[in-house]
Amino acid sequence: MTAPRLPDLLVTGTDTGVGKTVIAAALVLARRESGVRAIGFKPAESGLDGGATADSAILAAASGIAEPLAAPVAQLHEPLAPAVAAERAGVAIDVAAIEERVRSLRAAGWSIVVEGAGGVLVPLAWGYTALDMAERLGLEAVVVARAGLGTLNHVQLTVEALRQRAVPVRAVVLNGRGPSPDLAESTNPAALRRLLPGVRIIEMPRHDTEEPLEAARRTAPGLAGL
Repeated sequence: MTAPRLPDLLVTGTDTGVGKTVIAAALVLARRESGVRAIGFKPAESGLDGGATADSAILAAASGIAEPLAAPVAQLHEPLAPAVAAERAGVAIDVAAIEERVRSLRAAGWSIVVEGAGGVLVPLAWGYTALDMAERLGLEAVVVARAGLGTLNHVQLTVEALRQRAVPVRAVVLNGRGPSPDLAESTNPAALRRLLPGVRIIEMPRHDTEEPLEAARRTAPGLAGL
């Protein structure tokens, strides 16, 4: 009997800088390890002036492809929401091209992990958010959040927004728990399980590497099955 197809995912955050790229790459690696033909896709990428490896390049490496088959529809230099960065650069982000890319990859047999930009309501283009994309493309959400203080509110707001649009929440990943967790890091997982019954809450430790792909490799086993 053929195993059921894993859902295509949206990896979204409660904020910027919570580790979405590492988690998205880890999800791709975890799926590939289980024999799934998985690929990562970041539709709109901004902040390319910082000198760090582009998120799309990290996803391409995790996907095991020499060239980014699912290259971003838009790559922008300023570290701003994609819609704002695009407007300042005098370009328009093609929403139809984003959705067509996902449909084409899906039709070609790929299991897709789509990484958003910042939080779920950040505009990828004016009038179009990651939430719109997830709803229209039938994606399930993995919410990446900080492990520490403040995350209860941010996670609940994000999950509520997803649920209002009937986007299934596959898991919440509390990312970057320290080796000696503080009080908030220690109590947040149980609090979220109580506040969000039925939602899988996953704790991920802070890794002692600044290399994103290596961090993704260390993270992937904890995301098996997603």
